[in-house]
Amino acid sequence: MARLKASDRARLPDSAFAYVDSRGRRRLPINDEAHVRNALARFDQVSFEDDAARERARKRLLNAAKKYGIVPVGFITGQLRSERTHAVAGRLVIELGRMGAPGELEQQLRSALRDPTLAVLHWSEAAGSYLDGAGKPAPLPADQERRAVTYLERQGRPMTALLHDPAALDDPDLAETVLAAVRFVIEKESLRGQVQARSTDAASLPTGFVTFLLTDIEGSTALLRRLGDRYVDLLNDVRGIVRDAVLRAGGREVDAHADEFFAVFECVVPAIEAAVAMQRTLGARTWPDDLQCRVRVGVHSGRPTLTDTGYIGLSVHTAARVCWTAHGGQVVVSGETRAAVEGALPAGVRFRSLGRHRLPGLDRAQALFQIEAQGLLADFPPLRTGAGSTTGPSTLRVGPRRSAHR
Repeated sequence: MARLKASDRARLPDSAFAYVDSRGRRRLPINDEAHVRNALARFDQVSFEDDAARERARKRLLNAAKKYGIVPVGFITGQLRSERTHAVAGRLVIELGRMGAPGELEQQLRSALRDPTLAVLHWSEAAGSYLDGAGKPAPLPADQERRAVTYLERQGRPMTALLHDPAALDDPDLAETVLAAVRFVIEKESLRGQVQARSTDAASLPTGFVTFLLTDIEGSTALLRRLGDRYVDLLNDVRGIVRDAVLRAGGREVDAHADEFFAVFECVVPAIEAAVAMQRTLGARTWPDDLQCRVRVGVHSGRPTLTDTGYIGLSVHTAARVCWTAHGGQVVVSGETRAAVEGALPAGVRFRSLGRHRLPGLDRAQALFQIEAQGLLADFPPLRTGAGSTTGPSTLRVGPRRSAHR
């Protein structure tokens, strides 16, 4: 399309433009077919004075398209999506403004999003799970249930989860508007006393023989240097994937700070299932700027001491050291965890011996194993032990590949 010269543009009548503002400035030329097509593509980039002006310009543009036999399917679809977003956002603002009690949030969201099954769950540190409006633990839906879960956090900690029809928030702009409104309401109100952030209720954490799962992001400093302020988004995405896997497997979040995540399980097998699930999801994820983001996972079982401030004891330190030995994409478990499974591994999952290793700060050499399963990376460099091994690990090729084990 040839660009209009200033002299040619000046000679065109106002009727040759889809939009003329109150100051006489003319936008979106529609003097020929090429310019009409260009105006259709640029319509959403124009700042209109008000909705009435936008509507007049839209009608003139559609009439021009009809004149030249153009069927603007993409334009109409985009306008419908935009109008839906604005309409829902408007209804939501109005309805939330009318709320007489915090407990009405769920009902108002159902109405605004036209999803009668939508549920608002609130995180409880004491219960270690999300609670429904009645204060009862609410399990997250399984993948096959075709229900979406959208999470909100406060300072890196879980706050709220919305269970909804995937189509209800499929528009990114709509989702952003809805979540901003929900966050505003929740942070202003103490919904049934469950919403305000507070420290973990250590007394509610499991005791006795438990299994710890720890994760951290490999090369986080380099990623931060590459992404700058955008690293926060990557960190939130990773933390969301890890947290979701832990909660779905019935684990409890103990702590999350920087790029590290600490969870506890009453039973061993769910911890293994969570580790496999998170690595599969992380491995399939595409990251910004084609960066490689991988997470190391360590699993260890033992009998820690539970105090008013959380877990202490050798098993906590061992779990941290086991995680530290792993490479990004790898799941390393201790001999104690391996022994506790007693042949009850999930289908398609197996242990691969990595030998016995002396880990920093621990007196005894630790037997370490790698989890192998379909969809997980299989081969890694030697473990990051920082010390010699008493029994060498199995021969591994440098450079990861997908496991062929089924």
